[in-house]
Amino acid sequence: MEPADAKKELRQRMLAVRAEIPEASRTEQSLAASRMAELEVLSPLRSQRGGKLNVFCYVSFRDEPNTLAFMDRCQAQGDRLLVPKIGAQRSLTLHEVTGMADLVPGTWGILEPASHTVIWPPERYPEIDVIVVPGLAFDLKGGRIGFGGGYYDRLIDELARCSGGLNQVVLGALALEELILPEAIPMESHDFRLDLLFTAKGTIYMKESSDKLGKLGIRARHDAF
Repeated sequence: MEPADAKKELRQRMLAVRAEIPEASRTEQSLAASRMAELEVLSPLRSQRGGKLNVFCYVSFRDEPNTLAFMDRCQAQGDRLLVPKIGAQRSLTLHEVTGMADLVPGTWGILEPASHTVIWPPERYPEIDVIVVPGLAFDLKGGRIGFGGGYYDRLIDELARCSGGLNQVVLGALALEELILPEAIPMESHDFRLDLLFTAKGTIYMKESSDKLGKLGIRARHDAF
């Protein structure tokens, strides 16, 4: 089966799996994952980078892992928070927000930055310290499958071009236990890999990112999930 066909099949299967996760479990896992992210990754990275971070995070929708607790923790520590906004022709812009008052329903009813919020231009992408992306499923080698729109593939590609690579940014996701697969996710040439997964049981670090995370002051462990 071609990777694109395999991804389409996997996407449908994981949509069904995620829909079956009880809301209480999703909320509990999301809160715990946010706590572990702060303890194991964000706090050490702040120490290494002078106290505050530039964090990009999507706003969760429906049965996605809840990102609001993660966002609240970042802002409570004084981090600058960047949130995506979908535009015409599948474009994605980043906006700086200061709280829930800066968010309004947008495309598909997803909360997104209001018109008064400041756009973070591509030339400032190299200043981003952490990017948290959505996904339907993840594997233990950094593989991820999204919703098929390609928004984040294009964002990460643009970030890499502006920054001369991805060595200074941590790429992660809030991952519910049910969405982490033991088998490899089919990947195509335009797909990017994550450095880590934030889970309720602790952070899962990708071995391929060990050197990068070590240089960023993050002690990566590779315990079995």
